[in-house]
Amino acid sequence: MRETNFPPSGLRKYSTPVHSALDLIEKLLVEGIKHGHFDYSITCETGTGGRRLLIVKAGKSHKFSIMEQDVPE
Repeated sequence: MRETNFPPSGLRKYSTPVHSALDLIEKLLVEGIKHGHFDYSITCETGTGGRRLLIVKAGKSHKFSIMEQDVPE
């Protein structure tokens, strides 16, 4: 099996909410693979002032509010 070396979480240059969301998604994905099956969903809505509401549903919902200026380019 080939492994790809992605930058460790600490090396990514994202705002705190984006970084937190990516860390959660990575954790959930690894847990799901270890378990053998999973069903997750990720949605994003645009709120007032361009704010993004990212919702990760994985048994329970996790919500992240990302300001427009923090949206990665």
